[in-house]
Formats: sequence, C-alpha cells, structure tokens
Amino acid sequence: MKHLSRFDIEAIAAKYVKAYMELPDVRNTKIYRIDPELLLEKILGLTVEYQHLSYDGSILGMTSFTELGVQVLEDDDNEAFFFLDGKTVLVEKDLAFDNKLRGRKNFTLMHEGSHQIFKTLFPNDYGVTQKSSGVHYYKANSERNKPISDWEEWQANTLGAAILLPETLIKQGMFLFNLGDKIECLNKIYSPEVYKRFEALADFLGCSKKALAIRMKQLGLLKKEYLDNPFDIINIYPEGCSV
Repeated sequence: MKHLSRFDIEAIAAKYVKAYMELPDVRNTKIYRIDPELLLEKILGLTVEYQHLSYDGSILGMTSFTELGVQVLEDDDNEAFFFLDGKTVLVEKDLAFDNKLRGRKNFTLMHEGSHQIFKTLFPNDYGVTQKSSGVHYYKANSERNKPISDWEEWQANTLGAAILLPETLIKQGMFLFNLGDKIECLNKIYSPEVYKRFEALADFLGCSKKALAIRMKQLGLLKKEYLDNPFDIINIYPEGCSV
C-alpha cells in the first residue's frame, strides 16, 4: 500500500475541508465544526447506517470497498446479516443515541470515511492486500497515540482527525473559549479552569477530549496534557505547570 507522510495527509484533508465549506448546506452559514455525516453523504457519496456491530461494543464502525455480507446484531442480540455494497459506512447504533458519545461517533464516521477517500485517491495501492481487502473495522480507543502497527489504520486515523479538526476551526474555538494561542499544560487538578474550557471546546467541536488533545499537540497548540493521569506530579512540577 502507499505510505503517506503526515504532510501529504494534511494536504489531502485540506481539499476535503475546502469542499465541505463550499457545500450548499453550510456555505452561507458561520461554520464552527465539521459534520462528518454530512461530509460522507454529500462529498463522498456514501450511505451511513446504524447497526449493533458487536456484543461488547468493541467494534464502532466498519466499511468495505466491495460487495460483501457482514454479521450485525438485532436489538434483542439475535444475529442478522447486513449487505455492504462498497459505498456504505456502518456505525455502532448505541453511538447515535447517547450525546456523551458524540465525539466517538464523529471520529468513527470520519475514520471509515477516510478509508473510502484513500481508496478513491489510490485505487491500485489501497485495500489490495489480503489483510485489507475485506472489511475495515474501527475499534474502540483506536484514536489513541501508540506505535504504528497498521499503516492503513494509522493513515485513516490521521486523515480523519485532520478533516474533523482542521487547524482553522480549532484556533477559532480556542479564541471563543478564551484559551489563548497555546495551552501550556492541560490538567484538571492543577489547572481546572483551563481544563474546563478545553473540555467545553472538545464538546463544541464534536470530538473527544483525547482526540482533540492529540490533534492540538500535532499542531503545536498544546504543550503537555495529563488527561490519563492528572496526579502525575513528578512530571508536572519539574518543568512548571501554570496553575
């Protein structure tokens, strides 16, 4: 498959963000966030469906480039069969009904949409190996920073984040929520006011706090974050954390 740099992926993302901004649905309005479902349907020509995808909720989304059948679950947990036509994105149904999971739903949509974008742009290089030629599954917590073990998944995560959270909209949100030009330290215990404004920004942009923190660090808009362990005093105080 084609290995793209982060710079390459950012350039691709910019084109799709521009296309989104020019959609008749939004071009005459003030845009504060990207609606991934609108982008998938109007720009990529995809159909979005919501089904229960796993018993334990570990599978959040799936898509395919060809026609094939996948197992889904009915509301009573009975197994059912869903036909993927190569232009459909399936999303875990529970994500559609809990506003607290909106960020996870949006990232899932954009992740699966990114697989379809890469297939459109690089039809001969993408999704052609035995491992990637079937169904692309998006699993819980896949957006977290960790060593790259699957280039297709890393590239889909990176493109999904770049489209869902473009730099211009993040900076606009930072201004609206009085976060300045850069957050030096994100910690809910030692810098609670900044944390509350950051939390509100993530909700405003329709993403999870973790996804926003990762994206802001990539863009140089966030220096240090302690979302996973706010009591990590040893690492906080030696370098100084504004409180």
